[in-house]
Amino acid sequence: MKRLVLVLLSTLLVFAGCTDTRVARINENKQIDLSGNWNDTDIKIVSDAMIKDCLKGSWMKKKTKGSKPVVIIGMVENRSSEHIDTTIISKKLEAALMSSGRVITVADFENRGDILMEREYQEQFASKKTSKNMKNETGADYMLLGSVKTNLDQEGNKAVRTYYVDLALVSVETGEKVWMQEKTVKKYIEKNHFKF
Repeated sequence: MKRLVLVLLSTLLVFAGCTDTRVARINENKQIDLSGNWNDTDIKIVSDAMIKDCLKGSWMKKKTKGSKPVVIIGMVENRSSEHIDTTIISKKLEAALMSSGRVITVADFENRGDILMEREYQEQFASKKTSKNMKNETGADYMLLGSVKTNLDQEGNKAVRTYYVDLALVSVETGEKVWMQEKTVKKYIEKNHFKF
């Protein structure tokens, strides 16, 4: 009996170790929807629309103390029921703002501590010629804030999932919103249930 159990366990382990995994490289622009959840295509749709609208906003024409408006990327919150990495959206927008040549972006909250530590290190150990001074950072004129929310309408094996992405640029000095936009992505999902 023990021998039979050992043979069965060995067989199960062999079959459990056999997987049929296939990986293929595909074009990064190819649209693929597997689950109906938030994916890279949704990020592209939202980011492209937001970037275009943001760069043509009236806030770009307002005079600032410097020659170009300075933006810091704040928190884009995930208020949806899914795991969504919202930093992808904010980083795409930040890169587009920088690439436009019309906006200056400064280090966001995630990187400020590292930069401060480097300046403190330089203050102690770097030569006076090359060390960077404290209190010389460029102050931001505007902060980008936003959120991603979802709504799900489901009946049986059919669902409509709607994503609402809202972004706003807020004046750091006055707290006024100088630009705001919402982009909606709506998906119809139908899942076939196979019965064996």
